[in-house]
Amino acid sequence: MQDPKNLILISKHFSGNETSDEKQELIDWLNLSKDNVALFEEVKKTWQFKKEESLPFYKKITKEKVTDILVQHGLGNLVGFAVGLWVTNSFTHYVVEKRNIKNLFGIAGRKKVIVNETPEWVQYCLSFILGFIALELINYFFQTKKHELVWNFIVKKIKNK
Repeated sequence: MQDPKNLILISKHFSGNETSDEKQELIDWLNLSKDNVALFEEVKKTWQFKKEESLPFYKKITKEKVTDILVQHGLGNLVGFAVGLWVTNSFTHYVVEKRNIKNLFGIAGRKKVIVNETPEWVQYCLSFILGFIALELINYFFQTKKHELVWNFIVKKIKNK
C-alpha cells in the first residue's frame, strides 16, 4: 500500500507548490524502485487528463485536431459513400428502348429504361456494408500513419524522375 505522504508529494509537484526539500524527497522516493516511477507516471497521465478536461472548449480545438478530423473522417466518409454508390450502381443496368406502341417506327426520341434484377433491400444492405468497410479501412489507414509512407514514396518517385 502506498504511503499517502508520497501521493501528497506528487500532487504538490504537479501543482507547482513544492519546496526544494519536498522536491529532493520526491526524487529520492522515485529512485527507490521502478514501481514508484510507474505510479508517478500514472498519476502524471491522470493529472494531465484532468488539466485538459478543465480547459474551455475553444482551447481544446487545435489546428492539428481539425486537420486530423477533416482528413481522417472526411476522406473516409467520402470514399465510403463513393463505394456505396458504386455498389448500388453496379446492380442496375440501363436498356435503351427503341420501339414500342407509342413509338412504333422509332421516330420519336429513345427512352432509357432502368432494369433492376436484384431486390432493393439487397442493394441497400450491400452498399451500406461495403461503404462502411471502405470507411473503416480509410480511417485505419490514416490512424496508423500509413498515408505518410505513401506520400513519402510518391515524393521520392517524383524526385527520382
